[in-house]
Amino acid sequence: MTRLSATLALALLLTATQAAAMDKPRDWMPPPASAVPNHREVWREVIIEIATYAKARKKEAVILVKGGVELLVKGEREAAWEEAQDPYGTNFEKRLPLGTVYRPYMKVIDGLVVDGLYCSTFAFGKPLAEAIKDRRELDRVLAEERARGIQRPPVPQPLGPFSIDPKEELRRAAEIKRESEKIERQRRMIYAIDAARDAGRRLFSLEDCKTQKDADAAMRAADRDRVLTFADADNPTTGHLPKTRPNHENAEPIRSVSAARTWLPMLNADSFASRAEWVMALQKTNYDIVVVDVAHRGWDGLTPADIAKLKFKALGSPRMVLAALPLGKTQDSRWYWQKGWGAGSPPFLFAPDSDVPGQFIIDLANPEWKAQLGKIATGIMDAGFDGIVFTETDTYLWFEELMPLD
Repeated sequence: MTRLSATLALALLLTATQAAAMDKPRDWMPPPASAVPNHREVWREVIIEIATYAKARKKEAVILVKGGVELLVKGEREAAWEEAQDPYGTNFEKRLPLGTVYRPYMKVIDGLVVDGLYCSTFAFGKPLAEAIKDRRELDRVLAEERARGIQRPPVPQPLGPFSIDPKEELRRAAEIKRESEKIERQRRMIYAIDAARDAGRRLFSLEDCKTQKDADAAMRAADRDRVLTFADADNPTTGHLPKTRPNHENAEPIRSVSAARTWLPMLNADSFASRAEWVMALQKTNYDIVVVDVAHRGWDGLTPADIAKLKFKALGSPRMVLAALPLGKTQDSRWYWQKGWGAGSPPFLFAPDSDVPGQFIIDLANPEWKAQLGKIATGIMDAGFDGIVFTETDTYLWFEELMPLD
């Protein structure tokens, strides 16, 4: 193993982020490291292709990505993947350095949506500018150490044992693991946020807060950090409209994400009895940007007339309406679902999601699924949406856990 390989292996071991808890396919055997795809690049390529199409159809189409923070900046996993593909370093000079921003991907997106920037276990607890500054300084120190031959992981790792009591030792080990995962997640978030900000992209956050007091605090912190945040104690992603009116409610016309001061991410409408009831409820709101599923309860699609109604706030001024497009997961309640479908049939239904009955993990590299996404994107643009918000983008982490490189 080369010195670079050993360093990357250590970094991957110590900075692995736990993927969503989903079952492996039955009788699964991971491929050799040299045959593992670069899942992050596959995901980027799909987003770039659909985003390019949308902007060709409508020059001012807005493209947002919810999650997928590892897609913006080259990290240790992709460096290790290159090492596995080229162990002798034949094409070493062609490799992008760690921390490089993927410009073709950044070019097609207009904003990044981060979950739990203020109301989650991953919250920084400090101003975003300060968190970015601290990370940059630590990375500078680590780079200087590497230049002197000192290899230190990017996330501190306390080493045990911590107690002669086995129960206490296990408790402490679990606590350290959680803290390490938190710091690593924050590190990846910071890299993505920093890169997006440098490129002039808008930063959004979606906060599922425990109390209204927490939500109010999140909104104040977001104003400080210049983040367009939706924070509520009754998150509308569960299918409910907020009980309170939006902070910074305004009558200004909204024709770009940079002008928006409020947004409503309503990613399903399960609590509404009909599509008409759902549309009517949304019409009564004054959010600058509304993000919705393209179909009520997954099968009753919004019509161009519905979308035209939603393009105006209750106050009468125009706003933007964006369509949510899930990439890495699908459900058996979707309008395109066919009788007889299940895990492995068709092949793009890679595995069931053990946490959500009727939900499946998608193999995004599958041509049939890419074609399906293309049809959905065409329908979105035909219907008159102002753009697309890619959701369920983090599933590459699950595939990476399924296909280790060591």
